[in-house]
Order: sequence, then C-alpha cells, then structure tokens
Amino acid sequence: MVSEKPLEVFLKEQLYQPLGMADSYHHEVAEKLEGKLNRMGVVYARSRGGPWRPAWKPGDPPDYPFVRASGGMISTAWDYAIFCQMFLNGGIYNGNQILQPETVETMTSPQTAHIYTPRELERQSNFYGYGWNVSKDGVFSHGGSDGTYAWVDPNRKIIGLVFTQCRGARTPRAKFKELIEASIISP
Repeated sequence: MVSEKPLEVFLKEQLYQPLGMADSYHHEVAEKLEGKLNRMGVVYARSRGGPWRPAWKPGDPPDYPFVRASGGMISTAWDYAIFCQMFLNGGIYNGNQILQPETVETMTSPQTAHIYTPRELERQSNFYGYGWNVSKDGVFSHGGSDGTYAWVDPNRKIIGLVFTQCRGARTPRAKFKELIEASIISP
C-alpha cells in the first residue's frame, strides 16, 4: 500500500479513529499526550543484576525524533484489545470493515516458512507474518520493547494482553499465557 500521507496521519485516519482507539498514538510527543501523561507509567530498565532505574518517564522526549513503523506505539490495554479483536474478527470491528479479510490472512500467515529446509520446517513452530509472530497452530502474537505482549487465538476466539513497563526484563507473558491456557475448558 502506498499513501502520500505521513505514517502518523495515515494510522490515525485509517486505523485509530475508525476503531475508536482514542488513547493510541504512534509517537510519544508530549503535546499529543496533554492531559494523559498522569495516566502513563514510567518505563524501568536494569543492567544484568543491577538496580531498576527509570529509563523513560511520561513527558520525556521520544527515543527517536520520527514516527517508526517498527515500534513506538503508545496505547492502553483497552485500545490494544480493540485492535486485536479487529484481527480476530477478520478485519471487522463494531460492524466496520477496517482491513480486508485477505489482508488479515496475509498478515497473520507464515511469511518465512520458505526459508527453511524441509527438515528444519518440521522442527520450526513459529514464523514471522507481517507484524505478527505466527505459530503452526494459527495463534499469532506480537511483543513490544517494554514487555507488552498480545496474542490472538482464532481457533478458540480469544485474545490475551500483558502490559508491563520493564525493558530488558523477564516479563510474565509466558506464565500469563500458560495460566490462561490452563483455565480454558474445552467442550
């Protein structure tokens, strides 16, 4: 897709606004977050074995002076759940077609399976889609730099979100997913 609009404008007009994601942005510029900074958490980081220290505080300048397609989204758990629900619904949210079903299918299908030998392919359980990590069982997921993790399971019709603010730490995502999986009662 080619758009003559800046990425941030395109995302706002084509994704965030149609989905009603009022608390989602793609660049952490303080003026856009006016009145919302007090709702944001400090990001912490630590070197191996060292103490936790603030790595970013609401209102700090962004790490990069430009909008990146590869990261930098600021959102809430509610907004991100809407985004994931739209993918679970094949591109539809609240009766509105946001993405075409073919686009969702392409984004959430393995795009890297062809790089493996047949023997490697047998052992491989995860692949890259477009913006998603895709498993053999159809579950797709995405992790963020500060521990955020989202997964969508189309077969069971569930989504899961883990939001943390800890850079470079062991996040609870694997344990959280394990607990969710264990709590599902199959018919």
